[in-house]
Amino acid sequence: MELISFLKSIDIFSDLSDGDLNLLADRSQIIAYTDNKTIIKRGDIGRFLWIVYDGKVEVSLPKAEGGSQVVATLGRGNIVGEMSIVTGDPAIADVVSSGICNLVKIPRDTLSQLIARNPKSLSKIAKIITKRLIQNERDEQHEELKRAAHSENNDPYDLNFSSMDDPMKILVINCGSSSLKYSLFDTNSNFPLIEGLVEKIGSGDASHRMKTLKTKKEESVSHVNEMKEAFEIMIATITDKNTGVVKDISEINAVGHRIVQGGDRFTSSVVIDDTVMEAIKSYFPLAPLHNPYNLKGVEQMKYTLPSTPQIAVFDTSFHRTIPENASTYALPYTICEKEKIRRYGFHGTNHQFVALSAATHLRRPSGELKIISCHLGSGASVCAIDHGRSIDTSMGMTPLEGLIMGTRAGDVDSGAILHLMRAGLSIEEIDRVLNKESGLKGISGKSNDMREVLEGAEAGDVRCKTALGAFCYRVKKYIGSYIAALGGIDVLIFTGGIGENSAEIRARTCQGLEYFGINLSMDENRKVRPQRGSVNDISEPGSKVRILVIPADEEKMITRETLHALGRVRSKHEIQMFRSRPIPLSISAHHIHVSQADFESLFGKGRTLTPKAELSQYGQFAAWETVNLIGPKGKIDHVRILGPFRKESQIEISRTEQFKLGIDAPIRDSGDIEGTPGIVLEGELGQLKLSKGAICAKRHIHMSPEEALSLGLRDRDVVMVQVKGVRTLIFGDVFVRVHPEFKLDMHLDTDEANAAQIMEGILGYIDSIQQRHYV
Repeated sequence: MELISFLKSIDIFSDLSDGDLNLLADRSQIIAYTDNKTIIKRGDIGRFLWIVYDGKVEVSLPKAEGGSQVVATLGRGNIVGEMSIVTGDPAIADVVSSGICNLVKIPRDTLSQLIARNPKSLSKIAKIITKRLIQNERDEQHEELKRAAHSENNDPYDLNFSSMDDPMKILVINCGSSSLKYSLFDTNSNFPLIEGLVEKIGSGDASHRMKTLKTKKEESVSHVNEMKEAFEIMIATITDKNTGVVKDISEINAVGHRIVQGGDRFTSSVVIDDTVMEAIKSYFPLAPLHNPYNLKGVEQMKYTLPSTPQIAVFDTSFHRTIPENASTYALPYTICEKEKIRRYGFHGTNHQFVALSAATHLRRPSGELKIISCHLGSGASVCAIDHGRSIDTSMGMTPLEGLIMGTRAGDVDSGAILHLMRAGLSIEEIDRVLNKESGLKGISGKSNDMREVLEGAEAGDVRCKTALGAFCYRVKKYIGSYIAALGGIDVLIFTGGIGENSAEIRARTCQGLEYFGINLSMDENRKVRPQRGSVNDISEPGSKVRILVIPADEEKMITRETLHALGRVRSKHEIQMFRSRPIPLSISAHHIHVSQADFESLFGKGRTLTPKAELSQYGQFAAWETVNLIGPKGKIDHVRILGPFRKESQIEISRTEQFKLGIDAPIRDSGDIEGTPGIVLEGELGQLKLSKGAICAKRHIHMSPEEALSLGLRDRDVVMVQVKGVRTLIFGDVFVRVHPEFKLDMHLDTDEANAAQIMEGILGYIDSIQQRHYV
């Protein structure tokens, strides 16, 4: 009762009902601190609201010359951490106890759900957050402090499950045609409690290997003829009283399933229901060797744990951001559309994992890095990652395209396939040749195992030498092409069994790439012995590009994606809230934002923008002044300048206009212009050549802090929006932008609006949360 009375005395909670106050108190904790104990460390991701219950705490900011200074002392009833509800940004200050004190700790999600249904509380906390956002915007040091805070966070992308308030046990399943791979994670630990593999199921020679943090075991299970029996072995192992890690299978909170093919529908992990299962079935023709067996695993676990959430994590989801010019095959368009032929890409789960691991290790935001990830194993692929988004990958419609692999051919002239068909080979025989008899095995005639190929080459085997050289050349060629596609490179990653363990393959691959700033340290490359969870730098100290060896950990990433999918599940009340809040749609034509210096170069010293008309967002306006855009191919006249001035000039155009200008502008958040193409601006006084700045802006929603709080959203969340126009459509990858001066409004560019037959005045509704913002 004392805690309830205390919470009632806090202004933002004073209007809560007794029921909501009881719920808030039930989910809150009072934490005791002795003197000089850290409550919030600079760099921590804010996942709680803190209220001083008694005693005092000190808030400290870093000083430029080193050390820190106390900027505030807080006492009973003062609040800390309120910004996390809307921004999710890392804390820029240290909060430390000053003497003995007690604080009330309230989970962010609990608070968000409560205030969203209590208008008075929502309005009060929105005012506090709005005031802080405005103060931060005026503070010239804030962005620098925020960037420094990011560099101090040890888990900015939740790879070690630090977002979890309460521990959970997650079972990860990878079900193949004749194998079952499993891992069980407890979110209190960075490593699996147990992992195992049942393989050669139905062959009469099945085996089972398992290991925990303390034990290992390998046994013959030749009697296992069906997948159901393999699952029974897994469950018996997990719950074994001697070597198991849970007393009962019901302790598992969720099951994450690796699903190879998610087609063009799934952009992130999802909770599996009947609709998702039907979608997985519909992609059987695209992944006949994987999806049917992946789905069997889902069905088996739904039978075993009928009340436990099952999550699908797709290999292809990370690659859904690959632009059309990279995903399109030069086949008749109608055939591709009918047969769903396009480049989907695979290994996405691990490519994303190692990219985020690299950003964490380098203490730089993933959104500013250009990364090439080389997943080299029996299956192999290279991925180009631009500012956190996959823009190209070597595998295509199937895992057969791209690099030379253990038994897969990779890139082959289509004419060679036709030649084999004319020579009398059947489709089944060609399938076997390309998937089972090619690659390292096919060239060497010896083995599909790179270790054996290296041994053969060392012994003088000519075909092994050819296989080795061809493998490294193909990887090197893809790296070079992706440097061109990215417009540069910051990080080169080696992962997968070969990438992690073969110093020779890494050295051969990097030879000749010095021109691009890729300088391998021979000593570090030879010495490195990667361990699970490690990031190993093997580049020369002065290398422009960091070369990293990062062990693959798809199971850990599937666990993370399972947790995030559960975190995106909304209650019935929240879903109703989404559907009852219409979002006006605006069609955004081409426009330009300019810096004052660039404007004066084009229109004269001392000139300023002349407002013509106010825009939907407060303080923004269309100016009378226009410029002409001049590209390598063409020109667009009278492009309106929008005010006020910005720090750097930025041009926002549609895909159609890119073609007219002859440039290839990437899809980016507004303000993210590093590595974008430049363009020539033409104004009253002549021309100005910009070295960067042309983008296609991500589709986005503007909203105020109060609107975001009412919908339970945070700045930089990604949502799906349903629009009911001439036909009902759902737009994915809609970026949420929260600012005190914004009001609810969704922006589409002219190409998207025309394609969807959307007119001004049509309304949209948030359908679901696609991705929560993690730094």
